[in-house]
Amino acid sequence: MLSLLCFVVGGLIGWSASRGGERFQRAWPVVLRTQILVTSATLSLFAAWRLTALGQIVGPLVLAGGLWFLFIVSVASRGDRSRGEASLESWAVGPNSGFWVVPAATAFAGSSGAMIAVLANAANAAENAVCVHLMRRDAPRLQRRSTSWVDQSPLLAVALGLLLHVAGRAPSSSKDILTLAGPLLAFSGAALFAGSVVHPHNLSVPKSSHAVRRWSWLTALRVAYFLVVVVGTSSTALAVVAALSALSAPSFAPVQQAVLYGFRSGVVNAAVRWGWVLAPFGLGLAALIRWA
Repeated sequence: MLSLLCFVVGGLIGWSASRGGERFQRAWPVVLRTQILVTSATLSLFAAWRLTALGQIVGPLVLAGGLWFLFIVSVASRGDRSRGEASLESWAVGPNSGFWVVPAATAFAGSSGAMIAVLANAANAAENAVCVHLMRRDAPRLQRRSTSWVDQSPLLAVALGLLLHVAGRAPSSSKDILTLAGPLLAFSGAALFAGSVVHPHNLSVPKSSHAVRRWSWLTALRVAYFLVVVVGTSSTALAVVAALSALSAPSFAPVQQAVLYGFRSGVVNAAVRWGWVLAPFGLGLAALIRWA
């Protein structure tokens, strides 16, 4: 209930902020990069630091493989698009692993589901880093070199977390950080998502039936990949996370990155419009797995 409330409040704040005029719109990239540091990087660091056994990462790595699968297919079928735009599209058709799956997995599967979802989100950092590199390289909007470390901070945070793990166990209070991460990510993610959806840059992108078709078949591949995990695992918590990933709300990051890097992507906008259709089915399947 708290996560749902945070989604609603964050979305309303983000929508209100988007009405702040041209000055606020120019500052939006700074807001987006601040969010990357405060939430995504922090979550990645503590997830890696709290690892207690090698076996914990097997399920999350399988889930992270779904993003690599979508990335390879999207880049291979990009046509005349740049690799950067294809990377953005692969992210757009992927699950919302941080701002949706983590809060929902916490609600349905408790600390076990939260841990798997957080570790999967941290494991996604490697694929995300490749996408960010390609998007920055091919960005229509010139990127300052000094902002690269911020954009890549989730991967750097995972590396730092692993180093801290080798040096010693994470403090017990770090468990509370991961638990509170669900509502926090729901709030910040919804706020920046809503503000980016109605940003003039994305509103100016024309609707395209080709973009909807491309989003549809790439999303179908995502659903198929994660449903295989649901069927193939004996772990209830992993099955819940996989179900929420298969039938996920649209990823919050791509519509923000479209503003940040200047891509005019019809696939990103299609994901924003149609991706929410799957989310109720994901919640229903997660509930069925949890209480069956």
